[in-house]
Amino acid sequence: MVAVLLIAFFALLIFGTPIITALMGSSLLSFAMYSTKDLKAVAQAMFASNGSFSLLAIPLFVLAGALMSSGGISKRLIKFFDKLVGWMPGGMAIVAVLACAFFGALSGSAPATVAAIGGIMIPAMVEKDYDTPWTTCLLASSGSLGAIIPPSIPMVLYGVLAKTSVSALFCGGIIPGLLIALGYCLYAHGFSKKFKMITSPKPTGKELWKAFVDAIWALLMPVIILGGIYGGYFTPTEAAAVAVVYGLIIGLFVYRELKWKDIPKTFVNAARTSAAVMMIIVTAATFAIVLTRNNIPTLIGNWIIGIAKTPLMFYGLFSIFMFFLGMFMSVSPALVILTPILAPAATVIGIDPVHFGVVFVVWMCIGTITPPFGSDLFIACGVAKISAASAFKRIWPFVIIYVAVVVLIMAFPDLVTFLPKLLKLM
Repeated sequence: MVAVLLIAFFALLIFGTPIITALMGSSLLSFAMYSTKDLKAVAQAMFASNGSFSLLAIPLFVLAGALMSSGGISKRLIKFFDKLVGWMPGGMAIVAVLACAFFGALSGSAPATVAAIGGIMIPAMVEKDYDTPWTTCLLASSGSLGAIIPPSIPMVLYGVLAKTSVSALFCGGIIPGLLIALGYCLYAHGFSKKFKMITSPKPTGKELWKAFVDAIWALLMPVIILGGIYGGYFTPTEAAAVAVVYGLIIGLFVYRELKWKDIPKTFVNAARTSAAVMMIIVTAATFAIVLTRNNIPTLIGNWIIGIAKTPLMFYGLFSIFMFFLGMFMSVSPALVILTPILAPAATVIGIDPVHFGVVFVVWMCIGTITPPFGSDLFIACGVAKISAASAFKRIWPFVIIYVAVVVLIMAFPDLVTFLPKLLKLM
């Protein structure tokens, strides 16, 4: 049964079918060939997989990101960061990194961050003679921070699957996300200084203050969302609802760039994105049933434990596996399929589930910018209107920075667990 499942799954992927079709098709084929009586369980599992209250945060954060993008929030963030650091060597590139990191803290979505910030920054940087493929890679890599810096949709998914505190995962992702952002800023500074890239004029104190006042409502948003979560005022799911209401009010009544006539289109676009993510979760649940009924998670977990006697050995095997998996599988299906297998094994070996969850998400984010899959890289290439092949050649310095940070947090778990412990979330 498992052999049929895996052969059918990879065969469908090879022939170019969407991941949703591959997951569902291989699962149904396995059940149809070996267990027709249990087909009812497939439907039950599909409904049950979306029954978690925490999962409601995913469509809400997607909608919040869409409202912020169309409501002028991203534009004002970029303007403020340009006044703040745009005059430095590599200023425009640093602005792009900071804007992506900050917008990621608003939307929780890497693709939304790449699309929203990339659509503004890529043309602006190219206009100042930045190399287009390099700029595209910078925005794709920085945009992936949206899945690491809280609130993070993949961390919501991992928290639900691993039965781990989502708030602790959010908090654990702060330092790794900031380290990656710092690495990109330093690299961008060095690159721009070497090639003498054009910088923005140094602003006066009055100009900087004006940009800050204009962006204040956007800057307050992560304070409200994350402060509310860590202060115990609302759950991550409730925080997502607050983000939607806040983005709607600011876009409609404060910045007034979001028009009433645009709201239906914004909601439809967000619904399409959310539906794709939730369908992956639903179909992956049927895939997981076949694996679970054949005791595969336990067998793999025992095999890993038998080989990897220490956390260091476990992470070594895990890293090699994840680097190659990320090239072919997106974040959500990988989390849904592998979390029930790997999270228990990591816990038995002595790895904290919050630490493992953050490492898992960061490794999968690396996969979003590496060929041949590289979903965030493809989005950025679409925005820049260049071929993916030209971007593949320039992406590797960014991948190296990502890998260096994930190795650092694996070697020093306190970089992840310090803040959750400080706030008594774990």
